[in-house]
Parts: sequence; structure tokens; C-alpha cells
Amino acid sequence: MAHARLHLICGNCGCPDDWTWEYCADAILDYDCNPVPDVFIRCGNCSTLHSLSDKAINRKFLIKSGG
Repeated sequence: MAHARLHLICGNCGCPDDWTWEYCADAILDYDCNPVPDVFIRCGNCSTLHSLSDKAINRKFLIKSGG
């Protein structure tokens, strides 16, 4: 397998390389109001907060919910 590269570019200011992230175990609620974890990525240039669940599917949540 080739070395995969993940590119992050802030959709607000275009900054490509100034990021911090935080895992939150109960960040959002599913359809039954159960807490679902999420990862938040913050742009260090403009402070925009991005949720990883906006663009990526949480496979554990899909398996658990039967989806």
C-alpha cells in the first residue's frame, strides 16, 4: 500500500497547515438522542471549527444502528 496523504484545507480561509483537533465522546446526538462521538478540527489561522462527521461517516455508528 502506498503512503496515503490526507490534505486538510480550511474551507473558510484556505489555510493548509495550521490545525488542532479534539475528540469528544458525546459531541452530537443520533436520531434516538443517544450521544455519538465526533472529532473536531480547528483552523489555527481563522479559528473555524470543523466537525469530522460533516464529511466522514462513523462506521461504528452505522454498524450499531443497523445502517
